[in-house]
Amino acid sequence: MYKSSRCSTWGFFCIVFLTIISSNTLSAQDSFRVFPYLQNPGSDAMTILWFSEENSPGQLTYQREGTAAKTTITSSPVSAEDLAYSDWENSTFFGGNAPSVPFRHRIRIGNLEPGSEYEYTVTQGTDSFSSSFRTAPAGNAPIRFIVYGDPETEPESDNNLTNWVDPVSGNSRHYLIDQTTGYRNNLEVIRSRQPDLIFIAGDLVESGGEQRDWDEFWLHNAGRSGQQGIAGEVPIMAVLGNHEYFEGPYLDQYTQPGSERAIKRFLTYFESPVNNSPVEEHEGRYYSLKYGPVFFIILDVCNNGINKSDDDTNFYLLGEDDPGGGNAPGFNTGSQQHEWLEEQLVKSQVESLFTFVIFHHAPYSSGPHGYLPGEVENTDNQTGAPVRQLTPLFMKYGVDAVISGHDEIWERSEIEGMETKPDKTEEIHTIQFYDVGTGGDGLREPEEGLDNPHQKFVVHSDVPEVWENNVLRGGGKHYGHLEVDIIPDALSIWKAVLKPVYVFPVFDPGSSTYSDYERRLYDDEIILSHLIKVPGTSSFSRSYPNPFNTETTIEYFLEGACKVSIKIIDLQGRILRILENGSRDKGLFSASWDGKDENENTVASGVYLFRIETSLGQTETGRLIFMK
Repeated sequence: MYKSSRCSTWGFFCIVFLTIISSNTLSAQDSFRVFPYLQNPGSDAMTILWFSEENSPGQLTYQREGTAAKTTITSSPVSAEDLAYSDWENSTFFGGNAPSVPFRHRIRIGNLEPGSEYEYTVTQGTDSFSSSFRTAPAGNAPIRFIVYGDPETEPESDNNLTNWVDPVSGNSRHYLIDQTTGYRNNLEVIRSRQPDLIFIAGDLVESGGEQRDWDEFWLHNAGRSGQQGIAGEVPIMAVLGNHEYFEGPYLDQYTQPGSERAIKRFLTYFESPVNNSPVEEHEGRYYSLKYGPVFFIILDVCNNGINKSDDDTNFYLLGEDDPGGGNAPGFNTGSQQHEWLEEQLVKSQVESLFTFVIFHHAPYSSGPHGYLPGEVENTDNQTGAPVRQLTPLFMKYGVDAVISGHDEIWERSEIEGMETKPDKTEEIHTIQFYDVGTGGDGLREPEEGLDNPHQKFVVHSDVPEVWENNVLRGGGKHYGHLEVDIIPDALSIWKAVLKPVYVFPVFDPGSSTYSDYERRLYDDEIILSHLIKVPGTSSFSRSYPNPFNTETTIEYFLEGACKVSIKIIDLQGRILRILENGSRDKGLFSASWDGKDENENTVASGVYLFRIETSLGQTETGRLIFMK
């Protein structure tokens, strides 16, 4: 059995994330080809997907944490024909004996409680897999989500050190660790932060039509035999990038029908909320997701307009507007996706505190895809510049941040303008634009002579490297991600804290290698504030640090003045300590526990629960891990 558990909201995980070693071939994983992973989260539902080696039903058993009632559902396997290895892969890497097509299992669990923790076990053949998940809150509650782009997984990333230009001399160098290690370290840091959601802003794999590249992606994210990845605990919501439309350099590349074959692999693996597009082929390519106080809008901007026009983001790809093209949707005014986008923006402005838009092609960039469209010098045939036409729409409806990848250069830009409120009044507004394409592949530098007038921060030139005796001690451009916390600040004010995280490689003198790593932040934290727009705030709490060995803090937010009690309970239901038992006003409060009971005796190391109850009907139970 492969087991993990989430310890408490925003705490640390109970298990150590084991090193995943990449392979050029897909090794057997007992009964599972891909371990169970989470998709399409809701306040009352969650989808669990997995892939098996054999055509036999599996069983999913789940229960709400702290309850005895269990529910078991049997899966109906479906042959995943779109995941077959190409003839080229079969002959080149498997000697004609590539693994057979796996079987896809999908179960949508419904009628769940909002903001609640559930444990689940999937049994497939003789093997079982256990993990847990948390449903989305029903209203405004604190959440943490993480976004990165461009991991571009492939088996060939092993021992492949990306180019890493010296920001002072301009000389070309190799990065300090290979791409496989860089992505693995990035995922370990992400996992330690226990986010509620993860978004990947496109280019998940090197070639969307090469099954080996997808195998590598899932070995990183879902795990392999005896090990477990993050995807079984945290929903990973995917965004289409140009690499997902690319079948492969030895296959049909961007031409049809190869490009659409590549997309079918993506659509087989990922499930998103339906967009109800009248164009059936658009399903799964763009979508929106309401999660607590945030409205996420995911776009597909990998193609647009007539091929090779000033509106096109990929001169190689023929889309829905081109003769003989595939189903890549456009985003011009009048397109189906554009009409859908405005509908979602209207909805988000009214219903949510924050709006985040995520897609692949960064519209404002000093990287190689920041040029205008073209095929001559100082232009680009896969540029993000045409996406700028959406900025007025984003501004009108008050989008808070637009997050992209593609250029593989950590950069933040700002655009100022006027938001039109639902009551038709106008208000000064600023949109943050990010390129977070440093997930685990390239670490590019700005293009010489290319000016991004909206740029506010770019790592390459704003974070000098610090070397000591030929060892990197600080600074520089590294793999990483954007971490966003949505939390209440005071009374009716909520804030989004956007933290640029990088995974710094640490030198080990013993081995003379950069074999360790640290989570660090670039000095470019952005805080966005919003007044509560809708009445009613869900109960919530978070604890930190967790696990702890001296003291932990429990933060909680009250909807109004009320009586509140906070109890520490062991797993047998015995009350060990009462931290709070009195009246509080509306707002954000905290209580601390030092690991002692009411008699000042230090409790044994282990798992404990805290229980918050208020006279307003707010209740919350969380898990604490005490380690002496």
